[in-house]
Amino acid sequence: MGLTRERGRSEHTFPGTQKLLQELISVVKGRLCRPEQRQICRAEHGAFTEWACGACAEYVRPEAISPWTWHLMFLHRLKKAGYPLRANDLSLETWLLLGLIEEALAQPQGGRDVHHKL
Repeated sequence: MGLTRERGRSEHTFPGTQKLLQELISVVKGRLCRPEQRQICRAEHGAFTEWACGACAEYVRPEAISPWTWHLMFLHRLKKAGYPLRANDLSLETWLLLGLIEEALAQPQGGRDVHHKL
């Protein structure tokens, strides 16, 4: 038993990290619901299109991605393009999340199991 209890995986990650990773994977894998896909869904589901969109597990609407995820992806692109971000330009939390995004994008399976490294 020991002096401390064992921690679950979720206690080793930042709050919201799992949601961030899920959103990131959706964007990276091209699972954003585009206008073309919405037209296909309208044709298939007719009057039930809104319900089908809400229950869809295959695609994610762009407005469902948090502004924070879009912001972190923007910072990642700036850094990758060579923008000179210095140590004090971002908070420690932002740097850590930016590193998480870089790890997720570097993995061949699109970010699966990145939370195990934290």
